[in-house]
Amino acid sequence: MQRKRWLVGLLVVLMVVLSGCQTKSTSQTTKAPEKIHVVASLNFYGEAAKRILGTAGTVTTVINSPSVDAESFEPDIATAEKVAKADVVIQNGLGYDSWMSRLVAANDSSHIKTLNLGKLLGRKTGANPHLWSDPQLMIEMTQKLVQQFSRISPQHAAAFKRRGNAYVKELRALPRLARTIKQHANNQQVAVSEPVFDLALTAMGYRVSDSHFAQAIEEDSDPTPADITHLETQIRQHKIAFFVENTQNSSKNVTSMVKLAHKYDVPVVQVTEAKPVNESYVTWMSSQYQQVRRIQQKAGAQS
Repeated sequence: MQRKRWLVGLLVVLMVVLSGCQTKSTSQTTKAPEKIHVVASLNFYGEAAKRILGTAGTVTTVINSPSVDAESFEPDIATAEKVAKADVVIQNGLGYDSWMSRLVAANDSSHIKTLNLGKLLGRKTGANPHLWSDPQLMIEMTQKLVQQFSRISPQHAAAFKRRGNAYVKELRALPRLARTIKQHANNQQVAVSEPVFDLALTAMGYRVSDSHFAQAIEEDSDPTPADITHLETQIRQHKIAFFVENTQNSSKNVTSMVKLAHKYDVPVVQVTEAKPVNESYVTWMSSQYQQVRRIQQKAGAQS
């Protein structure tokens, strides 16, 4: 009888110990991670995450090279594994990096917080996906990331806010420059090789006059003869303030328009769809904005 009571007592103790271990294990899985792991589809989005996190997290950027086309990118197993382990995933949205949505959906994504920038700005599918040329985008994204990171790791919230505010202070140079340019834009028309820079042009007060031509180039198809004739006429008759060329996507039609612009002294603004290596987002975008500013200054000096 005493032996039976001893065995029952031992069983109770073991159950209590095991219960304690299970509770400890559960609490460990629900507590904030020591480091926040972020995966960003594009390098300039990853830049923002790094600036906010500091040493409190790690950031993996999928598209780092200007030679890689994000829209046709096919992720490998290593990329899928990194997404599966991420706490936060940053994607452009609007179909630009739809492969990221597939990677998140392929995993148990209940723990992954996804920041879709198209949704953040309230844009719908079919809208211009080149969100990064909008001078307000990175500011709104940074503020949102500070909130997300702070919820995941509350002990670092003050540091996230401090670093986020410092980065936003740098980013505000872009909307200031856009407003300065807008004062002298006079709602003029411009033409573009692709809609890569359109959101910046809108913020600067310009109107894009060749949307059909630009859309055809972006979709790797030939513009219609009417679109080509229309753009050629605008260049020859100086009906546009300048022509915007995406230098990372050349075609015979675009090359022809650039040559025609040079022939008729129509300024050409050169932009890129991807951020150059070893340049910050602000430096990259500022250099493109400044090209427009210099065109305005030259036109003002000649008038």
